[in-house]
Amino acid sequence: MNMHPFRLSVDSSPVELFLYLLAVVGVLWLCWALSKYLTKKSGAAGSTNNIKILERVSIAQEKGLAIAEICGGVYLLSFSNERVEILMELDRRLLKQPKATTQQNFRDILNSALKGRLDATGFDRKHPGSGNDGNGEA
Repeated sequence: MNMHPFRLSVDSSPVELFLYLLAVVGVLWLCWALSKYLTKKSGAAGSTNNIKILERVSIAQEKGLAIAEICGGVYLLSFSNERVEILMELDRRLLKQPKATTQQNFRDILNSALKGRLDATGFDRKHPGSGNDGNGEA
């Protein structure tokens, strides 16, 4: 009998290995669920009806510009660690409207990112004669 219940060895049975794998997957799922819950909670706590950040751009490490809607008006703001300033009020009609995007799940985004990429061996699937395919051609 194994005296150390949490130690894996060469003598570990496939059932033990599967249970350990299942436990790891369970912990990862719990972390994912907790992070999703906390994101919803923090988003709800930080949302207001009078102030919305429409766009934000970083200028330097701790400085940037933002377009904010505050009580119906739209303003260009500058911000840094020391201060926040309203630079000017903007005409709402001159703002570019964001393009409508459809929300994708992680699997769709990953699949679209991997299409046309090199496989794990470095061979290009779409163009077998291009890239580093081991025959010295570039």
